[in-house]
Amino acid sequence: MVHKIHIPVMGICYTADTPIRVAHLGITSVISLVDDGLLEEYRMAYAERLGLDLGSPQTTRIGRIRSYLDFVADEVERKFTRLCACRFDGGSDKDLYFLMLPLDSRLRVEYDGIFAKTGLARIAAEAALTEKMEPGEIQANIMVGLNHDEAAFDAVRGFAASKVAGALVLSAGVNLSVFEEIAKCKDFYRTGARPPKKKIILKVSDYRSALIQGRYLAKKGLEVYEYRIESGVNCGGHAFFESKKLLLEVVQEFVEKRKELFETTRSMIAKYADSCDAGGNAANASASSAASSSVSSAATVPVQGILPPPSPARITAQGGLCAPEDIAQVLSLGIDGVGVGTPFLLVPQATSVDKETRRLLVGAKPEDVCISHASPLGIPFVNLQTSTAARICEQKIQEYFAPESEKSGNPELKPGFPCRQHYLCQNIPGFDHPVCMASREYVMHRLAEIDALEKEDIEACQMRPYNADVEELQNVSQERGLLESSIRRKYDKLRRVTLSRECICRFLGNAGREEIREKSPSLHYQPECVAVARGSQPARTREPITICPNPDIGYFDREYTLLEMMQHLYGTGRRLTPKDKPSAFEVEERLLKNVLL
Repeated sequence: MVHKIHIPVMGICYTADTPIRVAHLGITSVISLVDDGLLEEYRMAYAERLGLDLGSPQTTRIGRIRSYLDFVADEVERKFTRLCACRFDGGSDKDLYFLMLPLDSRLRVEYDGIFAKTGLARIAAEAALTEKMEPGEIQANIMVGLNHDEAAFDAVRGFAASKVAGALVLSAGVNLSVFEEIAKCKDFYRTGARPPKKKIILKVSDYRSALIQGRYLAKKGLEVYEYRIESGVNCGGHAFFESKKLLLEVVQEFVEKRKELFETTRSMIAKYADSCDAGGNAANASASSAASSSVSSAATVPVQGILPPPSPARITAQGGLCAPEDIAQVLSLGIDGVGVGTPFLLVPQATSVDKETRRLLVGAKPEDVCISHASPLGIPFVNLQTSTAARICEQKIQEYFAPESEKSGNPELKPGFPCRQHYLCQNIPGFDHPVCMASREYVMHRLAEIDALEKEDIEACQMRPYNADVEELQNVSQERGLLESSIRRKYDKLRRVTLSRECICRFLGNAGREEIREKSPSLHYQPECVAVARGSQPARTREPITICPNPDIGYFDREYTLLEMMQHLYGTGRRLTPKDKPSAFEVEERLLKNVLL
């Protein structure tokens, strides 16, 4: 990789086409594979915009994921080839490729040196430098814990079938069944001097989790290409407070135990490879003999000649690293790179965000980002409270608690949301089928359940025995009143939590859908306003949008170019945030002290 900074996955849509935007410039980024339908929308929108014939829409989840990744790979290759054919003139995209690199980068030093050359020496230097250019990697993220209707399995299969020679990022928990699915694909194994064609990245928040997962994969002969450490609380989106360790502590532990982790997993891969080779030889020598366990194991391996990795896995870190000094401090510990997400939401060249949402991000203050109950998974969620989805949830809460005479009766403000995509459905007591905790079905059920629990507690309070003494009767009456108020406050809080949940599996993709419509507003190639006026298209209502940056978004106050942002992060250009901005590590420590109860 030419850069030490990559753009991690953000939401469902925000980095859905980021490789198309930045990979030809050498920047690695990550696509979310959660919403295969949205990926198909992107593919068809690009086909319309570029005048390409990409065939009919895909009808299966695997087909949609594979087709989109193939398109992304083709488009990155096309743009990179065109970029390499450009001249160095100081202002081309080819110059931009090098101007975004840190000053001490080997390629940047060579680039700066070509302008001192002339004639044939200059031509030769430019050609040599062009040969060293490489695109950023296309990576894809799977939330392994979300396997409703085999979604995670299909994402693995779609990625494995695609032509992308990048990495699969496994996040959101541990799912051994997903590991088993990966083990069925030969492209994830090392069988030569080069890394596997398709690599594995584990996104983790502590060393113990990395060791457990790394060992399990090693038992299958699979190596981990990179351990991607993420701050549990300062990364935007879902927050995880379990480890209660700061990012710097976790990174330091990884660096200190890197050799131990490498040697442990390498020996396990070597042992597995030996058993497979021995099993294969035994099977060839005596096909009629009884199959041993090693022979059986060898028969299920998709490739022979597995080799262990020659060097330790990469280590990177991410979560709140939005200032050059924070990035420099983490890199100084000895890791290989960092992920930076939130600031790129304000870089139209890099991320997929509609104009209105980007405007909200520009105006956001640090206090507008808070840890909320918005996630239907019941996990604390770092969320922008000025987003359209958050505002709708607040309106639903106000409507629910308003006196009957003041209710608007607006059907859009009914508790809960229609459950269209079912990605976050879970098995919940009281239901005979998986449901989402943001769905209208669940929310109405839960509110009725809360009402019953509150009534039960109040009745128990009223049944408290007391003497007929007048003074005691007055004391008991006051005590009951206070207790009943406390009970109502307790259950009102539960109601607010229930009504706060957003349909994130839809709303985290809506900004991308809105941007697609802004760029390709009509299938009839008409501006939307014209189509509506002619009656050929009904007026469209914007869907709610959830966006979940970390609090650092409040320190960026406008849209930026890709060059501006990269030079800010490397500390080679104009600083884009105030010098007195709290460091990522101060913010993380503060968040850990204010754990959402």
